[in-house]
Amino acid sequence: MDKPKIILAMPSHSNFAEAIIKNLNYHNFDVVFIDSSYHDTTKINISFKNYCQHLIYKFFLWNSSYKNTLKTKLKNQKILEHTKRKLSNEGYDYMLSIRPDLFPSEVLTLLKQNTKNKSIGYQWNGLNRFPDTLELIPLFDNFFVFDHHDLHDPEYKKYCLKGITNFYFDMYQPQPVKHNGIIAYFVGLHFDERVNTINICIDALIKKNINLDFNIKFRKSNKDCKYKYPNKQINFLEKNINFDENIQHINQADILIDVVNPIHHGLSFRTFEALYYQKKLITNNLLVRHYDFYHPNNILVWDGLDLSELSDFLAKPWIAIDAKIIQKYSFDNWIKNILSLQTDSIITLPDPSIMLP
Repeated sequence: MDKPKIILAMPSHSNFAEAIIKNLNYHNFDVVFIDSSYHDTTKINISFKNYCQHLIYKFFLWNSSYKNTLKTKLKNQKILEHTKRKLSNEGYDYMLSIRPDLFPSEVLTLLKQNTKNKSIGYQWNGLNRFPDTLELIPLFDNFFVFDHHDLHDPEYKKYCLKGITNFYFDMYQPQPVKHNGIIAYFVGLHFDERVNTINICIDALIKKNINLDFNIKFRKSNKDCKYKYPNKQINFLEKNINFDENIQHINQADILIDVVNPIHHGLSFRTFEALYYQKKLITNNLLVRHYDFYHPNNILVWDGLDLSELSDFLAKPWIAIDAKIIQKYSFDNWIKNILSLQTDSIITLPDPSIMLP
C-alpha cells in the first residue's frame, strides 16, 4: 500500500518541525516540507537603489518601514520560488500548515492546488496574537485552534473554526534517568506578566529542597530583564532548547512546571508531555481541570500566587491514567483527527459553559 503523501508547511525553528516530520514518517506518511523560515529577512540584502529609496522614505517622508516591507516582499518571493521547486506534479493527499500567517497567500494557494484531499490549517497560538491569520483561513478546507476562546469568540464564528488540543510525540518512548533528589523542569520564553509567578514557584520549590532545572529564553528586545529573576540557579538561554534536548530534560525530571502564556488560554505541550511521561505537573492553567486526564494527585493547579498545597501534592502517589485516555492525546491520534481519518478517540475542547474563566 502506498504511503499517503502530505505537505507540511511551518517554521523550522526549535527543531519542532523536524520532530513533526519524523513522527509523520513514523506513522507512515511521505512528507515534503515547506519552510516559512527558509529565508530570514535579516539575511536578505537589498539593492543599492532600494537602499537609497529607503533613506528617502526615512528622512524625507518620515517612513522607516520601507526597507522591512521590501525585505518581507523579497522573502515571500523566495519562499514561493522554493515551494515551486519542491513540489512535484503528482499531487499530495493532504496539506497541513502550522502558523500559516508566516506564509504569503500565494504559497498557501499553490499548496492547496497541489493537494488532492484536505488542506488543513492549525494555529497553536491565540488568533488575537497573530490576527493576520484570519484572512488566510478561507484558503483551507478545515482550520483548527487550540484555544477555546478563539473557538467560541463571536467575532470568529464566520470562520467555522474547529477545536483541538496539542499533543505529545508517541514515537519517543519514555526513558527515565536515574538521579538523586527531586528535579522540577521549566522552559519558556520571558514574559513580564509571568515573572512573579515563576519567582513564587521557584521559592516554594527551593523550600521543599527540590532541585531546579529552570530555563528562560529572552528576546533581544528584553535581554536586559534577567535581573527580574533573582535566583542564581536559573539558566538563561541565548537560543531555544531544541526538541531532543527538551526530551532529555523531561526524562530526568520528576515534576514539569507549566506557567500560562498570557497571550493564549489553551493547554501547552508541557501538559501532554507530563501525561505521557508520567511526570507530576504544576500549572496555573485552571482549564486543565476540565480534561479527562486530570487527577489532583498528578496535577497541582494553583493561582500563580499561593503554593501552600505543594507539600500535600508532593506526598500524594502518582495515579495511573487509563491507557486509552493517554493514547487519545498522542500525535498518532492527533493527526488522524486533523486529517479526518478513522479513529475511536475524537479530540475536542471542553464545553466552555462549564469552564472556568
